[in-house]
Amino acid sequence: MLLFQKVLHVPKPHRTLFVKYFFTLFIAVVLPLALGAMGEAWFGYREQRVHLTELLRTESRSAADRIQTFTDGIRDQLGWLVQFPWTEGQDEQHKVDAQRLLRQVPAISSVSLFDGVGVQHAMVSRLAINRVGEAANLPSDPAVAELRGSASKVWYGPVRYQRGSEPHMTIAVSGNRQATGFAIADVNLKLIWDVVTTIKIGETGAAFVIDDTGRLVAHPDISLVLRGDATASAFNRLRDDIAKSNGSAAETKDIEGDPVVALAAKIPSLRWTVVVQQPAAEAFAPIRSALWRSLLLVVIGTLIAIVLAYWLARRMTGPIRLLEEGAQLVGAGQFDHRIAISTGDELEQLAGRFNEMASELGLSKEKSDRINRLKRFLAPQIADLVERTGDDALLEGQRREVVAVFADLRGFTAFSNRAEPETVMKVLGAYHEAVGAIIDRRGATLTTLPATASCC
Repeated sequence: MLLFQKVLHVPKPHRTLFVKYFFTLFIAVVLPLALGAMGEAWFGYREQRVHLTELLRTESRSAADRIQTFTDGIRDQLGWLVQFPWTEGQDEQHKVDAQRLLRQVPAISSVSLFDGVGVQHAMVSRLAINRVGEAANLPSDPAVAELRGSASKVWYGPVRYQRGSEPHMTIAVSGNRQATGFAIADVNLKLIWDVVTTIKIGETGAAFVIDDTGRLVAHPDISLVLRGDATASAFNRLRDDIAKSNGSAAETKDIEGDPVVALAAKIPSLRWTVVVQQPAAEAFAPIRSALWRSLLLVVIGTLIAIVLAYWLARRMTGPIRLLEEGAQLVGAGQFDHRIAISTGDELEQLAGRFNEMASELGLSKEKSDRINRLKRFLAPQIADLVERTGDDALLEGQRREVVAVFADLRGFTAFSNRAEPETVMKVLGAYHEAVGAIIDRRGATLTTLPATASCC
């Protein structure tokens, strides 16, 4: 009983098994879901970056190639006008050639033809009066000066806007020899504006073209173009941010400060840059949608994990609690207490073993109580014999011949009055040892044992 009393006083643990199992199962379910969601978001972001880079690179390169093809075509057409040297009396023929060029290339607004020394011999225009043979000397014309002062055969002038709307630029071409002269064309760049306005990246993505100073050449919003140099610093900053990305899509801010994903392609001959950009919110919308779906799955998984962890923890700790309560009741002496667990696993088997133990403890308690009761009225040998054999017939009345022996030490009282206490106790010990040996040898039962007498 002392063992059971100690069990009853075991202090309660600081952290229950239910809490441990609950959090273990909860983390075992939620942690993989969370890691999976983060992994999907990360790899999805990387894949989207690669996709955006390919898309923006394709669009920007395509626009740059179209613009390059456009200007190269005009350059080649102008080159045909300066294939042969100037001769007297051929101004009219040159005029016809220039008019033919205007019919073939609608983007050219006017063409001026100069001889090798910079004298204009013909000017054909869609908007102005044609002039032929006036021999106007224009050596200070920027195009003539650039071509005469450099080894390059082509000169591209800055972009300007006529009537505040349409962009124009000058393209000048010189012949292979100085005697062939120069051809200078005023080109309408509306086609370039058409190129950039037709580029659509998603719903709100756009493309635009800037020159080497950062000034807009073409933009879907014509009002930004007309602002001239006012936006040059912002576009230069944007171009520098793109250059730092080493060929991949750059996450930066546009001229209005909004986050965008942008990429650029250069047009070396014109020193222009085609920039294609898309708002970051739109560019990463698929990732955001996937992330929301992942978060939704994590939330659903968390709720399922809570329910599942609670159910499993209860399923595991409930039987353990029943075993604990049963141990307390058995320890208190209720050996008829039984635990009913139907889990179909080791816990049910443990409960069966516990019930067997309680049953055996009950039988052992009954046996102990019976022996104690028998010993109150019978000799210990007889009580043990009855319990060992289980034959209650031994307790029934029987007629037997018995011998009762009474023994005493004669003269002990007088001896004890004279002798020292130690001597008296020594004599009694020897007496009791001798009498006990005789009783055991004869199989007798000692009923009373006074100090100096015995009855058996």
